[in-house]
Amino acid sequence: MSPDAPFRLGPFSVDEVGRLSPAEQDNIPAFRLRWRDRVVHVRMAHGPDRSAPGSLALQTIIGRIPSTAQRRAVRHGTAMRQQAFTILRGLPGALPSRWRMQLLPDHRIGLEAELKLDMPASAAALVTELSLFLLELSPYLDLLDEACMAAPASRATEGLDRAKT
Repeated sequence: MSPDAPFRLGPFSVDEVGRLSPAEQDNIPAFRLRWRDRVVHVRMAHGPDRSAPGSLALQTIIGRIPSTAQRRAVRHGTAMRQQAFTILRGLPGALPSRWRMQLLPDHRIGLEAELKLDMPASAAALVTELSLFLLELSPYLDLLDEACMAAPASRATEGLDRAKT
């Protein structure tokens, strides 16, 4: 690594072995990734004190209750919509305990999760934690996709923050 370590790289502080941590408490590093046509917002943060583990806060829209105006829903009557609400009622109990799901006013289904990440974190540790989350999320996305509850691409890119305001 650089002999000048530690050094800043954008919002990150990079230590002598290349591990990343937020450079400032009030400038929280964040980025987005796309997984199976869903945008996942990721925010990295230190723990309550610098010796505590840090975290990755994740937010995404995992699906949407089908509208009765959608072509497929009209063909199958209200049964598709009722099936979607039945699936949605059972979903929170099936999700990992550290995940929180919510039905937004526009019938999008939001998911929030927080992952522990030792700080400073290597790029490999960061990618590993995100990959494990995405792989764990996949069966739930399969269920929503099969039930025609995938979020429309144009709406899937909007974050939960926008829905809360």
